[in-house]
Amino acid sequence: MQRIPIKFAAAGMILEKEAMTPEGQVLCGAGTELTAELILRLEKQGVAVLTVQGHPVTLPGEKSLPERLKELDSRFSRVKGDPVLRAIKKLIARMWILQERGEEALQALEKQGKL
Repeated sequence: MQRIPIKFAAAGMILEKEAMTPEGQVLCGAGTELTAELILRLEKQGVAVLTVQGHPVTLPGEKSLPERLKELDSRFSRVKGDPVLRAIKKLIARMWILQERGEEALQALEKQGKL
């Protein structure tokens, strides 16, 4: 799942969460496939951000999953002996992989012993 500015939305993306006006009125439900027309209507209603399935857009300044995982390893390198912090690091990595690549990719990495 990824939160994106509406200007990065494209036809074919699927909403992970409801699209709402700034006042909280629901305009589209989760699971709705975006079309060019729907995106324009949402913009006219004041929707600024959408939450879509997967990770379809690389936002400016955003790091890729491999870059984030490498940085995570670096940040936790001093506490490799702490089982609690190792578990936290693993949970963070699992969450990122699951959000971006899905359950199958996560299971494949676990089977390979890379996680």
